[in-house]
Amino acid sequence: MRSESWAVIAATMGVVSCLGGNMMPQPTIERPVSTASGPPPPLADDPSTQVDKLYADLVARRAALSLPTPPTSPEEACEPVCAIDDPPGAPSRTAGCMPGAGSACSAACAQADAACDDAAQICAIAKELRTDASAAGRCRDAGATCADAHAPCCDCKSR
Repeated sequence: MRSESWAVIAATMGVVSCLGGNMMPQPTIERPVSTASGPPPPLADDPSTQVDKLYADLVARRAALSLPTPPTSPEEACEPVCAIDDPPGAPSRTAGCMPGAGSACSAACAQADAACDDAAQICAIAKELRTDASAAGRCRDAGATCADAHAPCCDCKSR
């Protein structure tokens, strides 16, 4: 009886291991998988990628407000670190800003505030990067756009 028990256990183990895939034939790869070429794509949380996205958003807001593109200045060497100023605050939260009550003025102030929020985020990231001249340049450009955005908001008069 003992040998029969061992035979049943051995047969059961063979069925279980076969069902588990241990005895299944493995598929063969007919053609090799191509390897990636070039650098890996940037990570979504990469600071430079965040600056690029915020800057693209800022450029769209600049166009919506019909603001001029700030003059470009040559990239400054950041020795030992970049000098980065804070951009102005959001226009609608600035003392003395009295836009009209119409929907056009509300839209202009919403775009202007959002442009200044983008500028603040760009400059905060640039300060973290400290030695990235490109981020520092985008911060300067964003600050100029934020300053220019005050006029369409604060000078807007309802018709």
